[in-house]
Amino acid sequence: MFDKLLKRFKRFNPFKKAVETEAEAEKPAKEIFEINFGEFQKSIHYNIIDRSYFVTALTHRSFLKVKSNPLKIGIISNERLEFLGDAVLDLVVAEYLFKNFPLNEEGDLTKFRSILVNKKFLAERAKNIKLQNFMLASYTAKKSIEEGYDTILSDAYESLVGAVFMDSGYDAAKEFLNEEIFKKLDIKWLNQFDENHKSKFLEYVQAHTDFIPEYSVIKEEGPEHNKLFTVEVFVNKRSLGIGKGKSKKQAEQEAAKNALNHIDVIEKMGLTKKKNLAG
Repeated sequence: MFDKLLKRFKRFNPFKKAVETEAEAEKPAKEIFEINFGEFQKSIHYNIIDRSYFVTALTHRSFLKVKSNPLKIGIISNERLEFLGDAVLDLVVAEYLFKNFPLNEEGDLTKFRSILVNKKFLAERAKNIKLQNFMLASYTAKKSIEEGYDTILSDAYESLVGAVFMDSGYDAAKEFLNEEIFKKLDIKWLNQFDENHKSKFLEYVQAHTDFIPEYSVIKEEGPEHNKLFTVEVFVNKRSLGIGKGKSKKQAEQEAAKNALNHIDVIEKMGLTKKKNLAG
């Protein structure tokens, strides 16, 4: 199915047509676009068939503003490829999680997928293959990347996935992501990105004590439509954290987050799990 869609997509492919319509396209890509494709292929661990897709994937829209007549030499921004790559990434990740985490519920799979496709994570994957070194972008955009602005890199990474898909198909995109992400994947690795602080705190307390956390609203402020809740979390009636939020759930998450920063207190309080004397 994907191969048929790919063939139909290529018939109306602006990434390649924009380059092929000009005599300039016959010049070496390195001369026109200043991309070292030899180094780029080594960096992404992929053998490129059609360079035009990857020139597009590496082109941030800011580059078009600093180049005169960008379309004349076949340059367009990576935004369309980003759209495609986002869809391919979603499907590849969903398929991987479905096949490799058979005991996890739908909620867990959704959480894991959101971790693997969020901007921060994708930007880190982009940095891992030094994608920023090959990008075509304005000075200001490149400066933003250096200062930690994740969106430009995460969008470029999605565009790269789209380029691999257009260049070689769905299986190649799967293999690319398998090498770049999935071979490093396990539950513990995913949990480090988990922002469900209540769940993490509960797991810790159950593993190290004979108690479970209890949350209590200790203060409500503001009008009914804009309340601020203050919640305190206790373990065996001993306070371990306080949090505030616009909802009780948000305040509980903050309280758990603060408690996780002070888990050494559990040992000092003598709350550690008692050893099984029968053993």
